[in-house]
Amino acid sequence: MVGEGGNLEATRIRIVRPDLKWWIAGLIVFGIIAAVVFTFLPWVVLGLFVYYVARPINRRLRPRLGGFSPAVSLLLIVVPVVIFLGVFLAVAIGQLAAFASSDMATQFLAQSPVNVGTIPNDPDQLVKAATTTLQDPSVQSVIADVQAIVGGTAASLSMMFLSVLFAFFLLSEDQRLARWGKKYVLGDDALSISYLEAVDEGLNSVYFGYTLTIFAIMVLTAIIYNVFNLFAPGNLLIPATILLAVVTGIFTLVPVVGRSIIYLGIAAILAVGAIQRDPTFIWYPFVFFLFMALAFDNVVRTYIRPYLSGKMFHLSLVMFAYLLGPILFGWYGIFLGPLLMVIVVQFLQVAVPQLRGEEPMSGHNIDPTTIQETDDHRDDTTAGGDATGSGH
Repeated sequence: MVGEGGNLEATRIRIVRPDLKWWIAGLIVFGIIAAVVFTFLPWVVLGLFVYYVARPINRRLRPRLGGFSPAVSLLLIVVPVVIFLGVFLAVAIGQLAAFASSDMATQFLAQSPVNVGTIPNDPDQLVKAATTTLQDPSVQSVIADVQAIVGGTAASLSMMFLSVLFAFFLLSEDQRLARWGKKYVLGDDALSISYLEAVDEGLNSVYFGYTLTIFAIMVLTAIIYNVFNLFAPGNLLIPATILLAVVTGIFTLVPVVGRSIIYLGIAAILAVGAIQRDPTFIWYPFVFFLFMALAFDNVVRTYIRPYLSGKMFHLSLVMFAYLLGPILFGWYGIFLGPLLMVIVVQFLQVAVPQLRGEEPMSGHNIDPTTIQETDDHRDDTTAGGDATGSGH
């Protein structure tokens, strides 16, 4: 800068760096947060899953319902689950009542250590007999097990409530949290913003898209299998329709063969039954297989999968994430496995190219190879699509 006397005055620029003590404090704070998240990791992951499933519904309802949209969105998800569990328990109680009145239950009671016929009628003798029975070590062990089960169930229900509450908080404040994070945490770090946006998009695709696709296929195939049983000639019934519907939904993740192997297996069972009963019924398994493999699969490929899941990730990655997650982490691995898969894949696609000074891969593609996805392998093997197509 030039002064009044024409002399050049040097201007010093001072760069202020955070003190080491603040870096240490920051590490301690994030360490505490990480420890808390790790302690409640199963329920945090469950809450994230509920959030991503409910988020598309919430964003559709928000313009009309405003602040009530998160609660309504969760009700649209939680209420059907509660109804399903209620129906399941009702069926289980009905089967238990039927068992209690059966001959097998009578034989079981006859072999049990407590003889119902010898229970005294006198109140004093009844209290004495009950006290003696409760002091038996085997009975005390059973009581301890029951208490542990009841306590564990109560704790699990309370943590599930916290997971739903966490999802409700995210549904209500997700956009505000995103703005706050960009302003105060990420700042001008374009790489971090791109990576986190890619992870968010991937989790939406996996949690909402693929999961709902699997459940939709389970429900639809269960209905179709039972409808076929209503019109089955010669009592050629599809066995265990609900179980086979669940297996059909899971096999949606298996590349190449996919659901077709389930249809073929059911058709083979029906064909064997037709040959044993009446060979003229052999047309029925062929009609079933053609309907499922052509008509139903075409509906899934044309309407269900593109609308719900898209093609953001190769189906093999999704399959291993869902299958290996529970094996590695337990019951919550079915949610944690896809989460880790998305974090790793998006890091390789978005962060690694920019760290090497290259442009990130466009369209979230990880490998320009031909894919053979379950629902679209007939089209993609001829068209030569990418390993991960575009998202929504």
